[in-house]
Amino acid sequence: MSLLLRRRSRSETRSQEIRAEKARQPESKSDKPDKEQLAKHSHHQMRHNAPHASEQSLNKLGLVAGSGMGRRKTSAELISEAKMFLGESVGGAVPLMATGGARLVSTRRPITPRESGRVLYGKVALAGRPPSAFSMRYLQNEKPSTPRQLPALSGSGPATPMPTRNGALLCQSSTETLIELLKQHSGLKDCSDETVQHINAILQELYTRVRKQERSFKRGFILGGLYGLVECSSPRVLLAVARVVLALRVTGSNLTGACKLIFKVARHEQHDALFHEHDVLELLIDGLGHASPLDEPEACIYAYGCIRFLTASSAQERDDALNRNWIGLEGSGSSSGSESHPVPIAALMPPALSAISAGLCPRKLTGQQTLVSRLARHGAVELMILHLQMLNEAGATKRLQGPPLHTLYQLSAAMRALADVCQQQQRLQLQLQLACPHLIRAAEVSMGELEVQANVVRTLSVLSEDSDCCATLHNYAARIGLLLGPSCAGGGQCSERLLAVLSRLGYMLGNILAKHESARIQYFHNDVAMEYLLNVLEQLNDRPATSVALLDAQIKLIRVVANMSVNPEVGAGLGNVRSLGTVLLKLLSKTSDELAKKKSPEQQELLHATLGALHNLCFYQDKQAAVQPLAEGSLQSLIDDLSDALAKVLGHCQTSVTKVELARVLGNLTRNERARRCFCAAGGLPLMVQQLTKQAAGQDYELRTCAIGVLVNLLGDGEQRGPFLQLRGAELLSLLLRGSLEQEDWFLANIVCQALWNLLIDGQCAANLCQSGNILDEVSDLLADYLDEERLLPGENDKDNEEDEPEREPDDVDADVAETDADADGHDALWEDFALVATDLLERIQNNFDRQQQSQTLVLHQADNEDDNDVFIEEM
Repeated sequence: MSLLLRRRSRSETRSQEIRAEKARQPESKSDKPDKEQLAKHSHHQMRHNAPHASEQSLNKLGLVAGSGMGRRKTSAELISEAKMFLGESVGGAVPLMATGGARLVSTRRPITPRESGRVLYGKVALAGRPPSAFSMRYLQNEKPSTPRQLPALSGSGPATPMPTRNGALLCQSSTETLIELLKQHSGLKDCSDETVQHINAILQELYTRVRKQERSFKRGFILGGLYGLVECSSPRVLLAVARVVLALRVTGSNLTGACKLIFKVARHEQHDALFHEHDVLELLIDGLGHASPLDEPEACIYAYGCIRFLTASSAQERDDALNRNWIGLEGSGSSSGSESHPVPIAALMPPALSAISAGLCPRKLTGQQTLVSRLARHGAVELMILHLQMLNEAGATKRLQGPPLHTLYQLSAAMRALADVCQQQQRLQLQLQLACPHLIRAAEVSMGELEVQANVVRTLSVLSEDSDCCATLHNYAARIGLLLGPSCAGGGQCSERLLAVLSRLGYMLGNILAKHESARIQYFHNDVAMEYLLNVLEQLNDRPATSVALLDAQIKLIRVVANMSVNPEVGAGLGNVRSLGTVLLKLLSKTSDELAKKKSPEQQELLHATLGALHNLCFYQDKQAAVQPLAEGSLQSLIDDLSDALAKVLGHCQTSVTKVELARVLGNLTRNERARRCFCAAGGLPLMVQQLTKQAAGQDYELRTCAIGVLVNLLGDGEQRGPFLQLRGAELLSLLLRGSLEQEDWFLANIVCQALWNLLIDGQCAANLCQSGNILDEVSDLLADYLDEERLLPGENDKDNEEDEPEREPDDVDADVAETDADADGHDALWEDFALVATDLLERIQNNFDRQQQSQTLVLHQADNEDDNDVFIEEM
């Protein structure tokens, strides 16, 4: 016993020395110990293939029942802190698990239907909208309103013979001569490359003169020579005509005509390279600067349509790649196991950025990035924001309709396309950040116009993936939540467009609430926003899951609840919110039943999002709510039903990743005494033993640790220790302890020790185990062996191996020494954490043996005394 106490004293002394050393360090280096500790854990993890480890002393962790060791942390807290400390994330950016036993939930980006070609409005064609495919001929019916207006665009009439072509003479020709040359090609449609080159040379010379602002000619005269070329099939000629028209600083229908010419070319992806050859995009922005979205809406519609086409040529491919990779990650598995195991995705990092950082997504084309950069430098985003403000102001006094409403559609779509490539453009990123409040107002203005509102919200959802834009949006979290209200007003079947709005609102809110604590509190305390959220969840839950769009909307909205409940105040308060428990319980049962019939990625994701929300909420329901009566349908009022449902789902579950999520929820839920009783009454204890029996030597480390953590909580109740022994639980824990110690997985060994400690609190259980002797003897030998500090010292052979190594450069030697020191320090620190609890457990086991031996000695002594007394009485 003195040896054990001496070992524990050394561990405690070392901990005190570490704390004192940290206290002596200057405040400016406060981050350094954490980074060093993280490096230690990483080295240990790489060396011993242990997926997890805890930086906390297990003397501060673990038990639910009082045992003389102080308040210990729960299994969920053990696992959460280990994952948080190790920074389990893509690229090491941010931790997967939040502190305090709650974690954030991530979802894939909402699915966007792929259009077969470049069209203004997709498949929907409402009355009053300008067509995606148009003919320039219809302008011939318009009457000129100003002397400068582009003449009627007639495309008929035979072409006159072309004059001799000599490019050198163009510079010497007068402007009138150039116009006459163009008129000779009036009505031209199909033409040879030579003709195209000749016409372009004339138009280039004409453009050069117009840009010099020569006033020796009339605009109407120049426009008269251009209109005959608008039906030409050559995109080069059409862009050259548009350049000259825009260089004339036209307005009204002339500006609209120029925008339509550019749109006609931009409709086809094979023409994108032409926009890199000259300044037509800059001229287009200049022209829009003289236009108003209220007075010249058609010019804005076609201009912003051009920008959307040119900057979003691979945006759809990006969406497709993101979703394909998300599905692929869900289905990826380990070759060594019989069940599939998902690759972790960083919850705090938006899925789009995670995929890009991991190299999973195709990067934007260099040419596309160049166009975006040119637009940003020329003030395109500032102009878009200005037009957005003008539309919002008009919509505040009168409902937008007709062309101005359609302008809002195209403007928001163009801004969304720019946002898709804003990660590489710092200036553009800042400009889009300024647009966020105006887009929120636009979403409010377009209420009731689902097509337009869906596009605006889609733009906001993309912007919410950017950390800077998300920081701006978080101030409007509750206001964004209010957009949910009218979305499901009136009941009835949800249209695909309505579901798209709900999905993107949920996705945006989920991103915001995943990053900003103040947004969680703000949203929760807005009674109207919370009521709208609950109403939408209830209505969607009452509909049969017949479409992917419906499932996607539910996933995104459940994620809002999950990420909101990371905050302790919100998480506790949501436990007594009306109908939320009913919604989650129904989703849990319905989704698990559907998965049993037919597995689909969307159903699987919905189940995991639901379990993520339950995981966070259950952490704050460790005690029965003091507020009575409980709200109808609240989570607190359904603790019994939830415990029973989780046991049922776990019993039928065949997917390893889902079992892990279920075990995480149970790790938090079983901190509640009533939940523990209900879960065990539903057969929960045999289920957990069954999971551990399968995984005792399996590859699913996470399931093993989570299941042991649930046992730590269950064994905190005295009535569960006897049944656990009957299930041969002690042998199982001994096997798990041996396996973890042989792998030097000190974190897993710590949790097993916690379960053994709870089991040995019961005097009867301890006595039974002491009588059998084998199990506790094995545990004692294991602990004594691995508590031996000399076991961790390097062997003598290491020095011999060093002598055989070739001579290396000093820098290489220093790097290896630093790596070895970090590895050794990390290994030693992890062992110290294990040693604190293992020493206490070994001491408890030996005390039980001592008491058992004293009890047996006392019984024998009493028996001897009885014999002596009998003899003495006879003698008397």
